Amino acid sequence: MKKYSAMAGTLGLILAAAGLLIYYVQAVWQWQNIVPLALGGALLVFYLVFNLKEVLAFITSRGALQTANALVMCVLVLGLLGFANYLAGKHTWRKDTTAAKQFSLSDQTKKILSALKEDLRITAFYQAGEQDRVTDQFKEYASVTPKFQYEFIDPDKKPDMAKRFGVTAYNTTVISYRGQDEKITTATEEDLTNAIIKVTRDKKKKIYFTTNHGEKALDSDERLGMSAAQKSIKDKNYEIGTVSLIDTAGVPSDCSVLVIAGAQTPFLPPEIEKVKTYLNKGGAAFLLLEPEPAPAFSEILADYGVQANNDLIIDASGIGQLFGAGPDMPVVTAYSKHAITEKFGSFMTAYPSTRSLTLMSEKPAGVTTDAFANSSPNSWGETNMDELKSGRVSLNVPPDRRGPLPLAVAVTKSAADGSSTNGSSSSRLAVFGDSDFATNYLFGFQKNGDLFMNVVSWLAEEEDLIAIPPKNPEDRRISLDAASSKIIMLVSLFLLPLAAFGTAIAVYVKRR
Repeated sequence: MKKYSAMAGTLGLILAAAGLLIYYVQAVWQWQNIVPLALGGALLVFYLVFNLKEVLAFITSRGALQTANALVMCVLVLGLLGFANYLAGKHTWRKDTTAAKQFSLSDQTKKILSALKEDLRITAFYQAGEQDRVTDQFKEYASVTPKFQYEFIDPDKKPDMAKRFGVTAYNTTVISYRGQDEKITTATEEDLTNAIIKVTRDKKKKIYFTTNHGEKALDSDERLGMSAAQKSIKDKNYEIGTVSLIDTAGVPSDCSVLVIAGAQTPFLPPEIEKVKTYLNKGGAAFLLLEPEPAPAFSEILADYGVQANNDLIIDASGIGQLFGAGPDMPVVTAYSKHAITEKFGSFMTAYPSTRSLTLMSEKPAGVTTDAFANSSPNSWGETNMDELKSGRVSLNVPPDRRGPLPLAVAVTKSAADGSSTNGSSSSRLAVFGDSDFATNYLFGFQKNGDLFMNVVSWLAEEEDLIAIPPKNPEDRRISLDAASSKIIMLVSLFLLPLAAFGTAIAVYVKRR
């Protein structure tokens, strides 16, 4: 019988392996895999009965013990690696090495996520093969706060869930918070963060733009219109309205920010008084001026320690020429420390045809002024209108003033009336010497649009919205000339392989 036990052992291994393989394929226990396993097991037992002594001798041999030791060490190493991978999955750490921090969340997003008071649920309706495109994005959000929770649902496999959320298209993300839902179809950081802002705001604040004095048209898509600014305001979950102060008893009670965008004719005394009354009650106003003959609103600005000068900023630094602009469009590259520009760094903003501002040395009581954007040291405020008309200007001090000169000023003042409609204890005022920087043709220039929205957020007392928006991917290329390309080719294709081959020959010779 021992003669046939070797054959039985070999056949038993084959049958047992076949049974396990069939089970792996079918994933269910059936006679097709049970019978081979049973027969294989019986044959192996038959082999052990007649070869037990030899099997024990092999197991206790030195070679077998070394093999077993190696297997145990391999299992331990694999176990440690698996445990380390498990810990890494639970406690992720990432380093963004891109120059523009392209794969890092913006400060704005982090602020909003950190302010969540309850769980925010993200339900992403993506097909199985499309989920990887946004998984990393959601992981970044979840790493900021555990209140950000997300799940993927394949609308083809769970159409009832898609119907429940009113989803009719693939790649739709539903953001839910405190019973409010918001849908987006592009899960970029900007879109996702804006949607989170919309569902987390308890009440929408309203921004009013004045009319009937030649202000920039809010709904216009033309070059000097403000439709781009209007869209950005709405994307930040604000409501927008217009008001003609000559036709109303005062600034509407639900106004969070009053914007006067490039008025060409002076406000009538009753309108000025309505603006001043609104500000004295803790209101907020955004004055975007224009050079003379546009009004300077001195009646309002005098109460806040600011004066709009009758000049035109000429910038001889040449920075504007890099963008095809002339010296009458100063470009600001440095900003003083203020909540509006705290995260701005060295980004650029441009102001075509702007007048300068002056901070009065003697400020009214309770007033704090900050000139957060100034022209370059190579600029001046040109006051000679005849020179401006001729196109040949030069610095003449006085009456011209040498730069840097304030182009944008932020002012806070203790409210004179504590019964303010918006609950603020102080009024806020932002003044720019130019309004064109916020129009359609320049809103997307560098950080013009971001600065405009930062000012609106600061005036509305929503500083958590003041930050640099998500970064766009950078196109960073290495330009090589013909000689550099040939050197790289020689090193990579010949020198490195030859070095490795030469090292191998040297090692071989030394061992011989």
